[in-house]
Amino acid sequence: MRIGLVVNDIMTEETGYTTTRLGMAAINMGHEAWVMGVGDFAYDPDEKIRARARAAPGKSYKSTEVYLKALQGGRAKRERITVDDLDVLMLRNDPSTDAIQRPWAQSAGIIFGRIAMRHGVIVLNDPNGLAKATNKM
Repeated sequence: MRIGLVVNDIMTEETGYTTTRLGMAAINMGHEAWVMGVGDFAYDPDEKIRARARAAPGKSYKSTEVYLKALQGGRAKRERITVDDLDVLMLRNDPSTDAIQRPWAQSAGIIFGRIAMRHGVIVLNDPNGLAKATNKM
């Protein structure tokens, strides 16, 4: 299964984050775990939204420290993916974190999640519910 994990920024992820544990667990169970930051999205001329995604290169990890180092390092697998490339998308970013420095980033994960839903991808953390919560701020 190809699982996408949307975060604020791959390089600011930490070993204790739930997203890091989810990505590592997915790989250890034999799935592909592709991580992308909201700044990694692009609307291409063919009218598809793609993301520059990363996956840790190993097949199994014993600690989140090793997994995260592999994901953030130079040997990580890199691929431009479209929503159609995923089976499941997990929206794990926190839009409020980007409110001041990157206001454009607040809605990027929500938009990507909505498009994924329209393409039949299972999206965990309903982007429509997240949008309502974000709009209350």
